[in-house]
Amino acid sequence: MERIRNWLLPVLLAVLQLAYWPGRALREDAAAAGAVQVAAAVVAAAALTAALAVRRRRPVGAALTVEAVLFACLPLPADATLVHALGVLVALYSVAVRSPGRTVAVVGPVLALCEAVRSWLVLDSAGEAAGEAAINCVLFLTVAGLGRSRRRWLAGRRTAARDLARAESERARAALTERERLARELHDVSAHHLTSVVVTADAALRLGDRKPELKAEALDFAADTGRETAAALHRLVALMRTSAADEESPLGERVTELSAGFTRLGLRPAVQVAPEATPLTGPTAEAAFAIIREALTNALRYAPGSTVRIHILSKTADGTVDVTVEDDGAACGVPAARQRLGGGRGTLGMRERATALDGTFAAGPRPDGAGWAVRAHLPSTKSPLHQQTAPHSSWPTAPHSPRRPQEAAYRSPLHYRAMRHRVLRGLDLSDGAVALTAAALPVFAVVVEEPAAAALACVPAVAHALPLLWRRRAPWAVLCAVLAMAWLAPLGLAFGVLSPDAALCLVVAGAVAECVAVYAVGAFAGPARVTWPVMAVAAAGLCLSCVALAAADGMTELEEDGGGVGLLLFLGAVVGTLFLPPMAALWGFGAAVRTRRERVRAWEDHALTATVWSAVAEAHEERRRIAVELRGQVLRHADAVVARAEAGDLSGVAAEARAGLSAMRDLLAALREVTVPGGAAVEGAVTMESKTPPQGALL
Repeated sequence: MERIRNWLLPVLLAVLQLAYWPGRALREDAAAAGAVQVAAAVVAAAALTAALAVRRRRPVGAALTVEAVLFACLPLPADATLVHALGVLVALYSVAVRSPGRTVAVVGPVLALCEAVRSWLVLDSAGEAAGEAAINCVLFLTVAGLGRSRRRWLAGRRTAARDLARAESERARAALTERERLARELHDVSAHHLTSVVVTADAALRLGDRKPELKAEALDFAADTGRETAAALHRLVALMRTSAADEESPLGERVTELSAGFTRLGLRPAVQVAPEATPLTGPTAEAAFAIIREALTNALRYAPGSTVRIHILSKTADGTVDVTVEDDGAACGVPAARQRLGGGRGTLGMRERATALDGTFAAGPRPDGAGWAVRAHLPSTKSPLHQQTAPHSSWPTAPHSPRRPQEAAYRSPLHYRAMRHRVLRGLDLSDGAVALTAAALPVFAVVVEEPAAAALACVPAVAHALPLLWRRRAPWAVLCAVLAMAWLAPLGLAFGVLSPDAALCLVVAGAVAECVAVYAVGAFAGPARVTWPVMAVAAAGLCLSCVALAAADGMTELEEDGGGVGLLLFLGAVVGTLFLPPMAALWGFGAAVRTRRERVRAWEDHALTATVWSAVAEAHEERRRIAVELRGQVLRHADAVVARAEAGDLSGVAAEARAGLSAMRDLLAALREVTVPGGAAVEGAVTMESKTPPQGALL
């Protein structure tokens, strides 16, 4: 499949080029292309196809080879490289996707310079060569921006896959790790307790005739040690019966064990549970535990290796819980790809758990420094607060949004001061490429139609396209700004600054900015059920700008002809209707992209959470199994040691202690067995049905 993907596009480009030239030329005039030229065209097509076929493995080499072949084709007619020129864009896209940013910053200008030289050699006019070079620069920047955006997406998917693989590895080792830990604890019990009872009882039995007092001392020692052993084993069994996987276990124990699982995955959780909150169970404790689990999962994804502070307070006797989970922002140094992984479903799930109890929830950047914080106030189901509106939280509730969004739920003076330096933060090459393209197209149109007005057209064109830089951060605001800036052309015409032709070029070619803004609303503003009105809004905005342009250009003539405002309104309705289908198509495409992106990210979130939770559950199941064996074998003998000692039966004490020690040794031997039937594949086993990502998740 990978080989087909590598060869399909290059072969298609070669076939199209050969069909156009020399194929078309030979069909129209057999003498139009000589045998040498045809042979050269075939060789060039083969070389370009071979170069583009390795673009994923050797992107830089492929790009330079394509450019070299195009230079070698200069003696051929211009039509001989018309389709081949697209190979430069394909190769540059692969460089942007597969290579570091510094490499792109070098290869892109080199290709642009080569294309400028080639244009200067091919075209007769220096002005035409300069215009083509400018267009090529815009195209290269756009393609490079799209490639970097794709690279960021792929990096995010690879990071999510690594996190999932690490969590799956931990899940596979969870039972084994728990088995080894319990083996150490049981060894301590057996070495310090039952062994000493056996040794003491045997010594007393051997020396009882010469030192009768040893028998009484041995019985007392056996009784005390037996009670201590039984108490230690009972505590161990009780500990093993409580787990994060057991909903009936106290909240404090569940959270402590959950944090231990995340510690093995690289986090550094610090748990602080108020004494009043430690024994809590029930719906409130379950909601608090679920919120903490989701917050830790988010920290694992977005702030790996960070210190996470977990505070659980319960200030009232009815079981109301306040939960705070804060990380220290260690993810600030990780790549931007990881910062954009989240789809917001985890935040929504935590909010739903809080609101289900009439509680409050807030998530956002910490006001006191770097990092992220999650806070929840959860009234008890027994509390009067559960029957009323929950008290006002110290944080305003944040809208449904991905973790670490630029628009946060909390706004403090410190945050506002920081925002002055964050206007350009989060922008990348793709944002600048889109804005530059949307600004350059109207200017090029004006240059073609009326070159003298090009300088005046730059200001409205740039102002119209500039808001697109923030289309992902605030798509609705960007759409409104773009629609408002579209009125600059009609106003310039009305005040005599622009000519009718220049204003028309700005409005028509500038409609690309509206198209990009509509797509951004569909892709980034929210679910489709919320963003669908953008179709009518954009169509109406474009219609009004066209009507304003028509009014500024020909209102006098319309009034003289008797049509006036009525004709303008009719024309506006017709134009708006014509704009509606393309706006609907753009919005639908953006909504489809958003749906696919959220599906992939939701699968990643669910898989990671389920794997971590499975590790906790498997460790709990292993403890439960061992607790059953302890209770059925070792504890029975430990209690019998005490009973025999109290009855004065020293021989029975020795026998029961020896039987208990044997049972414990058998259990330890079973625990220390690393491999089980089929165990060689346990660590790497992955259930494919549950671990297969949706289509496109890792593309």
